[in-house]
Amino acid sequence: MIKRIAINQLEPHPENCNHMDADSLKKLRRHIESTGRYEPLTVRPHPSEEGKFQVVNGHHRLRVLRAIGHKEVDCAVWNVDDNHARLYLATLNRLTGTDIPERRAVLIENLLKCFDADQLSGLLPDDKGQIEEIQRLASIQLDDLEELASPGKDKMKPNIILDFMVIENDAKVINLALDLVIESAQDDVSRSHALVHLARHYIKCSSRTADALAAAK
Repeated sequence: MIKRIAINQLEPHPENCNHMDADSLKKLRRHIESTGRYEPLTVRPHPSEEGKFQVVNGHHRLRVLRAIGHKEVDCAVWNVDDNHARLYLATLNRLTGTDIPERRAVLIENLLKCFDADQLSGLLPDDKGQIEEIQRLASIQLDDLEELASPGKDKMKPNIILDFMVIENDAKVINLALDLVIESAQDDVSRSHALVHLARHYIKCSSRTADALAAAK
């Protein structure tokens, strides 16, 4: 059950070890200010101060809500002892899932229909460059490009391994590009065929297309 509690009755747990950097904290503040919504804090009755509550999960939300002048806060009240409170401190802020890249890319693509890249970069963990790259890739029309090679087309040809390394941020961009191609394709497409698709698109759009195609033959 969600209970509204006066903000001056809430105290952070002294053993909280979860940290949020300043940039993420600003984004959290912008989100709460623009929507008025936030996930309720998890609290417990304070073990030593009558009438007060101790925050188990939601320390950063509490900081932001105090900063923007909220007088009351939505909270879920758990009756837990010290040991269970410590257990939750060690797990609640750490047990998080991992985004599926192609689904996140599609989610951001849909958000871009209502928000621009500047707005989203101020609200999401993603930086503006990543959002703009998703926007650019989402604008590619598959019907205007060369048809993806059939998975069985080159079955009799030997496979070639392309061996190169990229930095982590570049790898994220590459993976998002491949995910968007796969998501947009009519049929099942492998990541290798998605990479070929992007390469063909670049060649087609390049001002040096003729030279590039000649060199590739």
